[in-house]
Amino acid sequence: MPLLTSFLAWVKGLNPTTAPHGRNYGCPFGRLVCYDCAILNGMGTLELDDPMHMEKFNHDCSWDLQVDDSNLNKMRPQNLDFFLVLDLEGKVEILEFPVVMIDAKTMEVVDFFHRFVRPSLMSEQRINEYIEGKYGKFGVDGVWHDTAIPFTDVLEQFEDWLTQHQLWGKHSGGFLNKAAFVTCGNWDLKTKVPQQCKASKLKLPSYFMEWINLKDVYLNFYNRRATGMMTMMKELCIPSLGSHHLGFDDTKNISRILQRMLTDGAVISITARRKLDRLDEVDFLFKNRIR
Repeated sequence: MPLLTSFLAWVKGLNPTTAPHGRNYGCPFGRLVCYDCAILNGMGTLELDDPMHMEKFNHDCSWDLQVDDSNLNKMRPQNLDFFLVLDLEGKVEILEFPVVMIDAKTMEVVDFFHRFVRPSLMSEQRINEYIEGKYGKFGVDGVWHDTAIPFTDVLEQFEDWLTQHQLWGKHSGGFLNKAAFVTCGNWDLKTKVPQQCKASKLKLPSYFMEWINLKDVYLNFYNRRATGMMTMMKELCIPSLGSHHLGFDDTKNISRILQRMLTDGAVISITARRKLDRLDEVDFLFKNRIR
């Protein structure tokens, strides 16, 4: 495995690149087998240059936005420094936990975090059936089985990632530091994360107490009701990248919607916040919102 070892060393030494406005607002890592994060986790068995694999999947983490320099004049100051675009996969338990970190001022992708998640309450037979149905059609079921880890481990690694970027402190706790999650709907953080924490016998982490539902911001900014990601992309004439319902591909597409809204002049602010004395209850901060 010397080739893989040297590749991992190269990945760890990468620094984000600065892309000119109006050209490329993508990931500094380029073609890096995004949702095949077996490589990034150092746990994988996939060969990067497998011709059948590369023919079937485009793992490009970069994307172009056709934004004229004149449109950048519409951009408004944001109250946050970073957006963490999150789109979970898995109805019974969480199967995929992808996050794209976007700089609120430059719109550039700073980093990304991705883990496949192994359910804690399902039998191996049910897991195999579930993963075959969910990921088999995309050809990444083998990657899932090779790399999926328990949700408890995912959150521990995610907290290390947040701490590395100074967005949260393991010892200090509290809300995120000048950052917020961005989701396409309330389900991910209002419903699914608390359910998974209960299944995994975890206390709900403090950084999951508030979030931005991009559909609510979209409704109030454009005065158009969008039922989901694909509707927003169609209305904004943004072509879809990758495969819908692959978590990392969906986070890329939601990130592109977010970037477009920023260039159009939207202020992206918190839309939902948990009541600290009753964590099962949520205050929705926008009067005009998607229900």
